[in-house]
Amino acid sequence: MRFLILLFSLFLTLPTLAAKSGPIEVTPFAGYRLGGDFTIASDFGEMSESQSLEIETDESSSFGVIVAWPYDNKRQGELLISHYKSELIPTSLLSPYTSDLSVTYLHIGGSVPLSNSLVPFWFSGGFGVTHFSPEAKKLDDETKLSVNLGVYSKLQLNDRIAIRLGARVYATLIDSQDALFCDNNNCKIAISSDMWIQSELSAGLTFTF
Repeated sequence: MRFLILLFSLFLTLPTLAAKSGPIEVTPFAGYRLGGDFTIASDFGEMSESQSLEIETDESSSFGVIVAWPYDNKRQGELLISHYKSELIPTSLLSPYTSDLSVTYLHIGGSVPLSNSLVPFWFSGGFGVTHFSPEAKKLDDETKLSVNLGVYSKLQLNDRIAIRLGARVYATLIDSQDALFCDNNNCKIAISSDMWIQSELSAGLTFTF
């Protein structure tokens, strides 16, 4: 609940502040999220390669919104919210964990132009948090720091509407010895490296106000 309140507050506040510097671009988008594996330990405290089991997140559709505003003559500031709901898929029949998992990124960053050709491209990036929300009530939500890098292109339809196509990589920072989704102080799910990686392809309509 606290995460949703923070997300809603930022969504309302930042565009209002940004409006003082120039026109606002609002891009609702739909996407496709890929990647993101977990390691399940039968005994997290003494996890070994032979004890661990792999679990994957299902590739699935995502949706979100990007709010952009002028930062200077070439650069833009951006607020990004991207959400999707996936299923945790065990890669072994021995795995005890099956649950739907919602993953939401809330990032602030910006973009710079890469080319000014007939089909222009921009480089974008940002930082913020990743919010993990398992559907299983016995598992706790988690919020971790994260960053993103991406590229996108805009095809202008008229002065106020454009098609935005993009690709983005998200990296969530997690200690490889840390645990996720604790159940009554009993932590059984761990990340096998220091970064949890996902990628996203997206398409949306940009409206300029």
